[in-house]
Amino acid sequence: MRRVLLVCACALACVLQLAGSAVAAKKPAPANLLIYAQEWSLWPSRTSVPAGTIYVQLWNRGQDAHDTWVRRLNKAGQMVGPVLEKVPVTLPGKISQATWHLKAGRYELFCSMPGHMKLGMHAKLTVTRS
Repeated sequence: MRRVLLVCACALACVLQLAGSAVAAKKPAPANLLIYAQEWSLWPSRTSVPAGTIYVQLWNRGQDAHDTWVRRLNKAGQMVGPVLEKVPVTLPGKISQATWHLKAGRYELFCSMPGHMKLGMHAKLTVTRS
């Protein structure tokens, strides 16, 4: 009888541990991304992040207001579809924050202020399967 209880207790402990691991494995830790903005450049702190939740900070080191918008890129490298995420307009010397949720794929980050993207305020971001 003790042996049966011991085997059942061990089996239950294994099942609970596996269940806990499965839940933890489904939800990876959020990625962090710092974007530097300055006339006429946009520099992300990394070019690749895992899919899911991304904590974003936009540090405006320039003299003009800047923001960051995100659109998906197609295989030819052209932006397609709607703007998926944004960091709001950030005044010079300030830092703004946003939480993004992106799926795996290639994206273009860009400043939406008039003329800024054409002057070079854009960068690519790869989101990998987590």
